[in-house]
Amino acid sequence: MNTHMIPNLAKRTVKMMTVGSLAAVAGMAYGQSFSDVLEGLKEGSKASLDARARYEYNDTPTSEVNGYSIRTRLALTTGEYEGFQALVEMEDVSFANNDDRPALDVPTTELNRIWLSYGGAKLGRQLVAWDDQRFIGHVGWRQNIQTFDAITYGVDVADNTALKFGYLDAVHRVNATSQDLTGLLVNSATKFGSDFTLNAFAYMLDFDRMVLASSDTYGIRGVGKIPGDEISYNYSFSYAKQVDNSGSPTDFDLDYYAGEFGASFAGMSLAAGLEVLDGDGVTGFTTPLATVHKFNGFADAFAGSSLGLGGGLPEGLEDYYVVFGFKAGDVPIKVFYHSFDAANVSDYLGSEIDVVASYKLNDYVTLIGKFADYSSDGAENVTYGGVDKQVLTVEANLKF
Repeated sequence: MNTHMIPNLAKRTVKMMTVGSLAAVAGMAYGQSFSDVLEGLKEGSKASLDARARYEYNDTPTSEVNGYSIRTRLALTTGEYEGFQALVEMEDVSFANNDDRPALDVPTTELNRIWLSYGGAKLGRQLVAWDDQRFIGHVGWRQNIQTFDAITYGVDVADNTALKFGYLDAVHRVNATSQDLTGLLVNSATKFGSDFTLNAFAYMLDFDRMVLASSDTYGIRGVGKIPGDEISYNYSFSYAKQVDNSGSPTDFDLDYYAGEFGASFAGMSLAAGLEVLDGDGVTGFTTPLATVHKFNGFADAFAGSSLGLGGGLPEGLEDYYVVFGFKAGDVPIKVFYHSFDAANVSDYLGSEIDVVASYKLNDYVTLIGKFADYSSDGAENVTYGGVDKQVLTVEANLKF
């Protein structure tokens, strides 16, 4: 599909969007003055604060980072007026020492979000996080969250089926960089009873610069549960096909598989899963707009490669993992073990152990600790995966 056929008017609309100008449009649509619209939006408006103080330690054989940072977001959300609603949010990320910080977290002060919504439609700079965020996500773990200049729309077409559409004009990265693109997103979710949901999706991405690979990705994802009196089961599976499009410099036809099966019992949980990103020896399956931190280990040893950076994953990636969850008093804890292999050649890429714990201090403050230990096996046939790496983060989150 040639995504350049999208009318340029949509691009200009997103780039020139402001809440004020759209409020004026809303007023004209209902025969109201601009001041009437602003007054209507003002009623029921709410300010919110979201702050995170974090210490992050990164250790590799060649470097050591001790990053102390504070991320602050201040937002104003209007009330609804004739179906319209708006939001404006500022974000600041600051470090105790700008020379000693994680590479992806960058000191910045920016307009993080600004959008106007009507019904199921939203226009402006916004978060877009669909399904498990393997393909479209917000990377909320990093201090500077990922946002999009976009038009999104969601509608229920039946009692059990919902459709979502998106047009992406730009992505604003966690490292304070931005990239223009033409992206078309389509996602459907159909519920079968109360215990199973099947998603079908098509994500067609054409990046303006060759930093990331343009591609069309089509797939399905199922999520279900099997309730029980003493033991409950849950499962998920995904399959996607990724092919080149008019913005791709090379031809490729790649597959993605993922599956997980788990059980919950006596206040504990246990799950095992597999994720495979295909590779053909030249090009690997990529998820350039994903929340990659959720996948393949918290040390992010393969995060950049799965985005498509640094040569990507030409020989693919297989991630076999298990997860054990339990509570120590009031503290929920999860322990992960990952074993990594190349998908296209015989090569072991190492293993990783992760631990994450959280504690809700009160209605406003949550404490989170996370540890990751990635052990490289010195792969012979691939260059990604990198070297041994340990990551420790301790943070306090404040929301009100």
